[in-house]
Amino acid sequence: MKAALAITFGLYALLAGYQTAGAQEACQAARSSCSQMNASCEQKCQAGNNPSACVARLCAVPFSGCKANGIWKSASSPTCLKTNNRS
Repeated sequence: MKAALAITFGLYALLAGYQTAGAQEACQAARSSCSQMNASCEQKCQAGNNPSACVARLCAVPFSGCKANGIWKSASSPTCLKTNNRS
């Protein structure tokens, strides 16, 4: 009985840890502000064929989200950046 209880508890702890990691979406700490990340995104868009569409799609939405919650989430990347500086 103790062994079954220990196994159950171990599985529960493992699943709880997995859910916590998934909720963070693998965000990495960023030293840049939201405005700096937006400027960098816009600069990268200038190299393409349609810069304004690129900025609207890849920069404007993540910038507004970053200003709101401090997390830059690009439409083209599964990971995100988290900053303490929303300016």
